[in-house]
Amino acid sequence: MRLSKGIGLLLVSAAFCASPAWAQPINDQVRIAARTLADEGFALYDQGKYADALDKFERADALVNAPTVKLLAARTLEKLGRLVEAAEKYRSITILQLDDKAPEAFRDAQETAAKELAALTPRIPTIELTVQGAGAEIATVMLDGKVFPRALIGVKTPLNPGVHRVEADTPASSAALDLKVDEKQAARAVLELAPKATAEHGGGDIVTPPGGEDTTKKTPGATQRLIGYVSLGVGGAAALGGVGALISAYVSRSDMEAFCERRVNGTDPCTNKSLTNDTPVSPDRYVDYRNGIDTKATLSTALFVVGGVGLTAGVVLLLTAPKAKPASPTKASVEPWVGIGSVGLRGTF
Repeated sequence: MRLSKGIGLLLVSAAFCASPAWAQPINDQVRIAARTLADEGFALYDQGKYADALDKFERADALVNAPTVKLLAARTLEKLGRLVEAAEKYRSITILQLDDKAPEAFRDAQETAAKELAALTPRIPTIELTVQGAGAEIATVMLDGKVFPRALIGVKTPLNPGVHRVEADTPASSAALDLKVDEKQAARAVLELAPKATAEHGGGDIVTPPGGEDTTKKTPGATQRLIGYVSLGVGGAAALGGVGALISAYVSRSDMEAFCERRVNGTDPCTNKSLTNDTPVSPDRYVDYRNGIDTKATLSTALFVVGGVGLTAGVVLLLTAPKAKPASPTKASVEPWVGIGSVGLRGTF
């Protein structure tokens, strides 16, 4: 159904030159504008830019209101996969009342529209939406984000091929599924209402049972895992502190050994003995070194013990913590449905 510029101009030429009784008078300015829009539409159509071409054709149609221009718009809608809208556009051409002065091109356009409508109609798929479960009679049904009329529930309804989102909602339950529909397909979608995760009441307040018991579900083992992570953190910090204290003790010992190698006035500062006589010398600095090293070594040992206990406890707590059970498969499911001459899906979410 490719349009060449020459054929397109032939289709609309009569519209630009005529002013039928059912159309508004067309002046030169309108003719030029409509012709320009049609030219742009032909070029876009041949480039496969159907959405842009449709915009041009619809604008031209609004100016000249001619069957020939409407025919171009209908064919473009068909290219876009919007079969329902294309069928309506074809039908609008066939029901136009033309007088005796109408151009022959208009009558040809009507005949062509009738033939193309007859060929298109069997390709249009249908969908039959059904809602089941408690509250089905009050459920709001949505198709692709738009309210689906209750009068069409359970009735085969034409729709465009492609992927469609169907939903049903009540204050306490809901259902939804995505349904792919192909050309010529008679699809059926059964929406099984399931309770919502949190019941709504009084503007969204959470309903609690008598006695004030909290109905919020807690993840099994969450507290144990939290304690495990805290133990790992404390144990790791203590172990790092132990390493720091041990390094500091070794540094102090190195400083003390350097100090002991010194000779002050012929006296060994670490043995308290004079090299010339046995007169004791005050060992205060040496004692300070020894006390510092002992303190740091003791602290390092204590921190290593705490770190080991914390790390071990953390690992054990995390490995033995209960795990959450997998969600029930009934919460969200899609089930194929097959019948005589039709197929579809049913599901709950």
